[in-house]
Amino acid sequence: MQIFVEKSKLENELRIFQGIFEKNAIIEILKNIKITAVSGGALELVATDLEIGLISNFIVDVVDPGTFTVNGKDLYELISKMPEGVVEISEENDLQIVITNDKKTCKYKLLGMQSIDYPNLPESDFSQSYSIPFQKMLEMINNSYYVISPELKFNLGGALFCINGEQIEIAATDGHRLSFSSFHHNYSIDRPLEYIISRKTLIELTKIGSDGDLIFSFDANNLFFKHNSRVLSSRIIDQKFPNYKAVIPEKSNYFAYINTHFLLQTLRRILIFKTRNNGVIFSFSKGKLILERNTPEKGEGHDEISIDYEGKLIEIGFNGNFILDFLTHIHSDQICVEMNNGGNAFIFKPVVKSDLDFIYIVMPLNI
Repeated sequence: MQIFVEKSKLENELRIFQGIFEKNAIIEILKNIKITAVSGGALELVATDLEIGLISNFIVDVVDPGTFTVNGKDLYELISKMPEGVVEISEENDLQIVITNDKKTCKYKLLGMQSIDYPNLPESDFSQSYSIPFQKMLEMINNSYYVISPELKFNLGGALFCINGEQIEIAATDGHRLSFSSFHHNYSIDRPLEYIISRKTLIELTKIGSDGDLIFSFDANNLFFKHNSRVLSSRIIDQKFPNYKAVIPEKSNYFAYINTHFLLQTLRRILIFKTRNNGVIFSFSKGKLILERNTPEKGEGHDEISIDYEGKLIEIGFNGNFILDFLTHIHSDQICVEMNNGGNAFIFKPVVKSDLDFIYIVMPLNI
């Protein structure tokens, strides 16, 4: 095998694959990326961790077709540090992968492995597919991925992705908070489609594109997401997602409007003192929000900001980091907090004109 490719082009493509590789993969070949050069000038890159997989195709100068696998992180690190310009990649008979620059001032060898041993990825012909505005999908992922803990497994280790006749929805929860985003989009569909998408899949989706449409398809075992010449596949999580709609309040009696920046800065100050549950007391009163924290072993904090609120006095405890997560992932100068009393779930949402609806629900703490 022998190819010539622009260093920057290959570097950018390899960067997208870096989240696929598992650092502690038991099967050594899963640390590798499969590279196949095809007559006519196409280069195919493939990586998988057996749960998700990514395929990408792009044009290069193919002198001699061939295929091999090589450590994906090592290859990326090397290519990213090569001089700018054209890079030559060739394979010798003993699976030595030789990488040189066009001036032949750099020459490196990486040990490859046989492609025949690399796992096959599931494939879809996208004959039955649904088009999703990619920017909206990215917004919904941004609203939800941080709610999912990497330690959570199965049904809570992912977000519920739903397509029905009128809209697309993504819901995520860790049992203490809920993120729910929806975007109105008409589909001709017989029944709603609901799948749990893993946290890792959501994150990798944000890397394969940003503009245009994301094409979604599925089979009995896998989900497929296509953008231009890249296809991300993900095994279906065969679990039942919690009934998240049961925790969404049907109505709210009180509404507080708060400057996002002021609340963010105040929270960051009061969270300097670490505690087990990061509990912060929020006291809503007419025109004012007071944040308080008492840590006997370190000290205490009291901070207040002006808000737009006309309701009764409500004191409630929250995990401060949960509120911080919300504030750092929205793009809005102002938020609205909807509440009924101190014992029910509170709704946080950005105050911004958008065709995407987003609510963030947080359960109170006993402090």
